[in-house]
Amino acid sequence: MRGSVVHVGLKNPKLAALAAVAAVVAAGVAAPAAAQAAPATPPFGSTIDGYAAYDGQDTCDPTAKPGVVAFRDLLNATYDTHQSGIGRQCDGGSVSEHHEGRALDYHFNYYNSADRADATDLLNWLLATDSYGNKHAMARRLGIMYIIWNKQIWSSYDASSGWRPYSGASPHTDHIHFSFSWAGAEKRTTWWSANQVAGNASVYGILPDGRLTYSVIDAPTGDRTFGPVISSASLGFTPKAMATMNFNTILVTSTAGKLYRVDVNTNNASLTFEPPVEIDSRGWVHDLLAYDGAGHLFGISDGQLRRYGVTVATHSVTINSNTVIADSGFTLNTLTATGPNWILGTTSDGTLRSYKINGAGDWDGATLDPDGWGFTHLMSPGGGIYYARDASGAMYHYQDVNPYDRNGSDVVYHLDDPVDTGGWTQSLLSTQPDTIS
Repeated sequence: MRGSVVHVGLKNPKLAALAAVAAVVAAGVAAPAAAQAAPATPPFGSTIDGYAAYDGQDTCDPTAKPGVVAFRDLLNATYDTHQSGIGRQCDGGSVSEHHEGRALDYHFNYYNSADRADATDLLNWLLATDSYGNKHAMARRLGIMYIIWNKQIWSSYDASSGWRPYSGASPHTDHIHFSFSWAGAEKRTTWWSANQVAGNASVYGILPDGRLTYSVIDAPTGDRTFGPVISSASLGFTPKAMATMNFNTILVTSTAGKLYRVDVNTNNASLTFEPPVEIDSRGWVHDLLAYDGAGHLFGISDGQLRRYGVTVATHSVTINSNTVIADSGFTLNTLTATGPNWILGTTSDGTLRSYKINGAGDWDGATLDPDGWGFTHLMSPGGGIYYARDASGAMYHYQDVNPYDRNGSDVVYHLDDPVDTGGWTQSLLSTQPDTIS
């Protein structure tokens, strides 16, 4: 399954079903057994939105609203990319939330069994009762005002009537129509507040010529808001792996097996750093490094995973311990840390893997996605946010609702909205840990 922005080796996985949901779709909308997926759902408490009242179109602004765009992206991430439409130019003769950019036509074909199964899966999920007894829970949390599908309409403002016959000009057998309240269209409902993150990712990089770069990515939007700022000086040695320890301190290994501390002085209008300080002169042959922000530095070389206990301060790093976690056979193409004693990486065949590190020779691993993660770099600033760069220099962002559940079904993909479509030319990249909440 792929998003509408397609790159070789970049795949949007088939998300596993999160839970069984009650079948609430009435006769005339019912279809074959639901597909093997449901949209990735964040954890919610019992507090829920009320039913959206009817608020028909009365202005002309067909610009696609953010909640509708994000809902479409969620469907694409779950059911593969389908043709869809949101905004529609005002014609002066009809009333439609499309004219206000707060309606979505999502093209499932009722007469295609696979599409019909996916549509059933989606509608069951939207209209199911949640674990707290809230009826039509996800439709309410998303601010859906009404749904039209296969000559039937369900409306939040008459939810007790269930599905009712619909006799409009279009039978809606080739697409599902969703109209949203203004709160849902503008992402002001509980679905979006549950998915909110806060903070900025500070991303350091090293160019092929040894110069350092600094950029900032806004976590809630996935937009690069600053940089890259590039140093005029170069490191003076050939780097092999790097890990950002804090805002002002980076560790870099060399191809000669040495470990250096790089003290960054400023990264505002310019980026400067002190001459690299050699911490250790031998044995640092790691291909990958990652710091978890909680006193643990991880390194991988020749199939061996090591954990170093470190004490970190501004312009200061002390190595306190060296523990072999995996003695052999531990190979990854990319490496980052997602939290204290949690690491994440991709393999040579594009598998996304998560690991809980317990101690010497003791770790638990899980596959979050079996294929499609053919990236050159992977980074996490915390908060379940992942950044991945591909070979073309494009940077993508993802949100793992629960990065510690060893389950990739709740990873939200933003393939239609990359951080950048190109320009990330660094040979090494690393982000400061634990800056996103």
